[in-house]
Amino acid sequence: MIDHGQAEGRTPVRSTRRILYLSKHFGYPLGGVRIAHHHVAMLARNGFDARILLIDEQRDSHFSEDVPTESLVPEFRILPDDLFVIPEPWDVYVRQLSKHPIRRYVFCQNHFYIFHGLQHTRSYAEAGIDTVFCCSEVISDYLTGVMGLDRAPVIHNAINHALFKPMEKRRQIAVMPRKMKVEARFIEGTFRQRYPELANVPWVEISNKPETEVARILGESAVFLALGRIEGFGLPPIEAMASGCIVVGFTGDGGRSFATPDNGHWCEPEDWVGCADRLAEALGEIDTDAGRLRIASAHATASEYTLERMERELVAFWQAEVDR
Repeated sequence: MIDHGQAEGRTPVRSTRRILYLSKHFGYPLGGVRIAHHHVAMLARNGFDARILLIDEQRDSHFSEDVPTESLVPEFRILPDDLFVIPEPWDVYVRQLSKHPIRRYVFCQNHFYIFHGLQHTRSYAEAGIDTVFCCSEVISDYLTGVMGLDRAPVIHNAINHALFKPMEKRRQIAVMPRKMKVEARFIEGTFRQRYPELANVPWVEISNKPETEVARILGESAVFLALGRIEGFGLPPIEAMASGCIVVGFTGDGGRSFATPDNGHWCEPEDWVGCADRLAEALGEIDTDAGRLRIASAHATASEYTLERMERELVAFWQAEVDR
């Protein structure tokens, strides 16, 4: 693994134009916020003047990465050559920043929220957005195929592989129920009813925990229940794959960027009973050739989503933007 302080063999970039990623504190760990923090930290390490620009003056305490941060207080001065990055649902800031002679970008991490950010306009061009970039092929295809954009550059998501890795496994199922709480309870109840011989397998809930604790639970868990819903990508299944889990569950649509029949037990969105069955199947695969092959395929998938690749793509994208 190369040093993230500077991509291998690259001369540090220098730019005086500010790249400002709008963000806020949500009160719980959010993958999109984590990715924005990664972007800003990487850009800053490569000589860009990149910053998280908080709209609520409250730093996010869930992510350990220290990034340059400011707050959008009344006295904050917007400069003409600023490059503002707006999350795709934030219609208020799409409209408010249109009053300033700056270049505006949308970083789309979930195509399902696009029209929350376009409540008062019919298109990104009409809203005065210069460029929309995104984090997955599924989103890019939607932006070009449905929204009619000429291009929608992809800066692929990434996870910290030094943090998310296999540990000594326990016969347990890890689950993040936040997006599918009703489904999670139904699937667990169905699983225990249909498979009483597996009723004592622990279910370990991952909720509102720091990233290091998430990594520990995934590293120790043999199976991960992926409860993805209306996702632009979906980081948890990739984290679980890197952690050596057998993954069972739902792609949330955005997971189509990485889900295959070989790297997980993927279910149709409403097939909750079938998901319970696939969990039992996954537990039966532990320490078998079939299970080892699935884990190996999952690990190969997760290994594509590296911080190194994200940094290369990110620096190339923003270098072209500040130069034009």
